[in-house]
Amino acid sequence: MEWEARLAHARAPHALPRALTATVATVTGAAAAHTWAGGTVPTGPGLALVAGVVLGASLLVFRRGVPGWALLPAVAAAQLGVHQSFGLVGHHHSDAVPAHAHPAVAATSGWSWQMLAAHVFVAVLVAALWWAGRRAASYAVHLRARSAPPVAVRLVRPAEPPAHSTPVLLLVPPRRGPPPAVLSA
Repeated sequence: MEWEARLAHARAPHALPRALTATVATVTGAAAAHTWAGGTVPTGPGLALVAGVVLGASLLVFRRGVPGWALLPAVAAAQLGVHQSFGLVGHHHSDAVPAHAHPAVAATSGWSWQMLAAHVFVAVLVAALWWAGRRAASYAVHLRARSAPPVAVRLVRPAEPPAHSTPVLLLVPPRRGPPPAVLSA
């Protein structure tokens, strides 16, 4: 008899909507950071190509549950990849580094301290928003799954009918019973 450990991999629910949300947040944040720091963003087809690559990577990541500690490194890697992709598919990809440029400038073309700060800021912001969204979703699921609290019910006994008739009831003719003509006969 041979024992083999089996791993059950649970699929994370709603992988496509989560991947689309992550793609929109990553590409929009990267485009804003890139533009703010003085870079250029590719035109429509180039941006669509970058978004498609990010969507494919997001689908691979979000098919399984992503642990909380992996959010920031994943978003930072996405920011790095999108920054480099903007340089590759952007309309300035044919710009050459001047021949008289220092080798350090040639090696780091496209990265300035503003660019680095902008992309780090966006990576932290997107990771924080994603973490907050996951927390809010878990609270919503928890509240929805939790049963309603027990309701304290106080049982009230029906009041005993009065033994004597009240004067108001004596003034009202009875509605039930035989007609008064039958009673007098």
